[in-house]
Amino acid sequence: MSKWRVGIYLRLSSDDDDDKLESNSITNQRSLINYYLVDKKDITVYKCYADDGYTGTDFDRPGFQEMMDDIRNRKINCVIVKDLSRLGRNYISVGHFIDDTLPRYKIRFIAINDNVDSFKRPESMNSLEVYFKNLMNESFAKDISKKVRTSFEISKKNGNFIGVVAPFGYLKDPYDCHKFIIDKEAEKIVKKIFKLALNGISRQDIANELNNSHIPTPSKYMKSFCKKKSSIILEEWNVDSIDNILKNRTYIGNLIQGKTTRISHKKHNIVTVPEDEWIVVPDHHKAIIEEEIFEQVQNIIYNRNSRVSSNGKFYKYTGYLKCADCNSTMKKFSRPNSNSIFFYCSTYIKNKECHKHYITENDLDNTLLEIINKYIEVITNLSEKINNNISMSYMEYEKENKEFKLIELDKEEQKYRKLINEVKDDYKNDYISKGDYELFKDKYMFQLNKILLEIEELNNSKSNQENIDRINKIKKIGKIDYIDRNIIIELIDRILIHECGDIEVIFKYKNLYEDALRYLKS
Repeated sequence: MSKWRVGIYLRLSSDDDDDKLESNSITNQRSLINYYLVDKKDITVYKCYADDGYTGTDFDRPGFQEMMDDIRNRKINCVIVKDLSRLGRNYISVGHFIDDTLPRYKIRFIAINDNVDSFKRPESMNSLEVYFKNLMNESFAKDISKKVRTSFEISKKNGNFIGVVAPFGYLKDPYDCHKFIIDKEAEKIVKKIFKLALNGISRQDIANELNNSHIPTPSKYMKSFCKKKSSIILEEWNVDSIDNILKNRTYIGNLIQGKTTRISHKKHNIVTVPEDEWIVVPDHHKAIIEEEIFEQVQNIIYNRNSRVSSNGKFYKYTGYLKCADCNSTMKKFSRPNSNSIFFYCSTYIKNKECHKHYITENDLDNTLLEIINKYIEVITNLSEKINNNISMSYMEYEKENKEFKLIELDKEEQKYRKLINEVKDDYKNDYISKGDYELFKDKYMFQLNKILLEIEELNNSKSNQENIDRINKIKKIGKIDYIDRNIIIELIDRILIHECGDIEVIFKYKNLYEDALRYLKS
């Protein structure tokens, strides 16, 4: 019977530069140890424990912890590693493991490349060289950690996404892992959440509706894309998960990184970074939510002066009424024993630093009704002019045709970006000469720029089509008899109340009329 029951320990960390070498691969470590054991008749391998992709700065690794369990249960009495750095890169922790843990359980320890064997050469365990190597391993880990952080910071500021999985609603671009493309299925969920919020539905009610409709939470949906070793799955939507989506400026095209950080290379506790220190790159990817709609939702949901009625719905003007002078929210009041509602500037109420800007709900309703009906009338006349010039069937055909062309051009764009990256790699690897590289690169760049120009022209044309669609949608509303929240959400961005009682209405699509007229003249 063999005297030694061996546990082979292997580790590879994605953080360490030297671990990118083939010599430190898991396969290579295993081969080297197996070769060492070929002529060791008194040794039997009990189990091989491996931690692939785990840092060496602590012992919180599944393979290492499994080995420790087997040590405590006396299943193994010998541990073999390729070298001390595979055991770890924390001088104090590794020192404690070698000096205290192993002797306490009477474990033989072998580090092949460091010529350490606690049974055959007991003095090797206490040599100055062992302590020096442990210290150097820790210093190396600290240095690498700093270099990696600096490299990541620069990459983030350059607009490169550094993460395992894209935010909910997006996927990593298959041709460039630092960019996003829209995930069509998840996009529908995000848009639904914003639409419900825009309609004044509370976050709790939004969560309830999604749960009742069996719509998966982001963590459940994204599980199939994420290969992280530990991920918490949120089974049901709640206020916080709705909040995370409604507040997330990723959906207006911003790349947001650096929200959290680690204290040091040893302590892996994650701490939150103040919002003003986040790394934000605007226009990084295609937006799912228009910025105007996003800001409206912020006004509605997060306005401190919002008032929700007993049925859980927002009051019709909540989030829309602003003081024309200080831009603060107009505060709603009602007289005792009366249905009369009126508004004051909230800054005036708070500290008298602005004027009253007093207006009654009745005056506001009547004036707004007149303004909106006039707006609808003007837009309806414009719609008839457009429809007289262009048949609806042709417009629908053009719309579908442009969508198809954009999809095809997007594929072409990705193809030429990929070709440019491939020819760059070929040149770096000395597969082609500098002359050939320049020739192919210029050729592909010329094609790419042509495609980008076509995409820009189609998007401008698509914008005209979207304006026509909006005009026809407004025409369908027709003359209204009263003001409700739905009509405000549909047409209005905000309503400014002047001190003299005048009302200024900022419509959602401010340049809609002018853009449509330009389109008719073109």
